[in-house]
This record gives sequence, C-alpha cells and structure tokens, in this order.
Amino acid sequence: MPSVFTRILAGEIPGQFVFRDELWFAILDIRPVAPGHCLLIPTVETALLAELPSPQLAALGDRLARLTRAVKAASGAAAVNILVNDGPDAGQEVPHAHLHVWPRFPGDGKRLGWPAAPYGAGELEQWGGRLRAAWR
Repeated sequence: MPSVFTRILAGEIPGQFVFRDELWFAILDIRPVAPGHCLLIPTVETALLAELPSPQLAALGDRLARLTRAVKAASGAAAVNILVNDGPDAGQEVPHAHLHVWPRFPGDGKRLGWPAAPYGAGELEQWGGRLRAAWR
C-alpha cells in the first residue's frame, strides 16, 4: 500500500507543496513543531534513507540546502533543526524516508534532548574500530 506521502504526491490526499520535481518534494507538516515546519521527501518510496536510489541521494544536499534557505527566509528564523527518524525504532511513523526541517528562534522553548553519556574506558576506540570495519 502506498505511503501517505506517495498518496499526497499523486494528488489523492491534499498537501501544501513547497516544491516538487522528479526526485524530491517538500510539503508543510500538518503537525508542525513550529509554523513553517516542512518535510523533504523523495519521490521514490523507500523506508530508509540508505535504500534510496543514487539519483535521489545525489540530489539530497542541493534540495536540503534550498529548503533550509526557504524555511529561514519565509519564517525569519536564523536557524533550523533538521531531523531524520530513520526506522521505526528511531521514531519514524511513516515508512517513507523523509527529513524534517523546522525554524528555530531564540527562547522558543523547543528542545531536542536525549540522555547522553561519555564512553567508558576503551569504548571510544572499540566503537571507532567497529564502525571503520563496517564502512569497508
């Protein structure tokens, strides 16, 4: 079954488009963190970013930079948050890869927080080795 984003792109469900082209589109989030909160969505439906075809991945940087500039210009914000929930265990609710971009303002009270903790003795080096091995 097509995702809600695919259905919006097809015109089956209304959406407030910021832009759309053959590779990516952006819409306003209907449950915004702040006014101007947008979703940047690939036209190809895959659950995870790493599953996207090369053309979408190659164009991601350009589309994200342009959307970020547009959100800042339209909202007057000097900063944005860019967030990806990549998979259900990361909080992804729609199984169609997408990025959130929302404007930030001084004193807006919005926080991204998680319980961070430093690595234990030797763990930083261990994780560095594991990730380098996985990269190969």
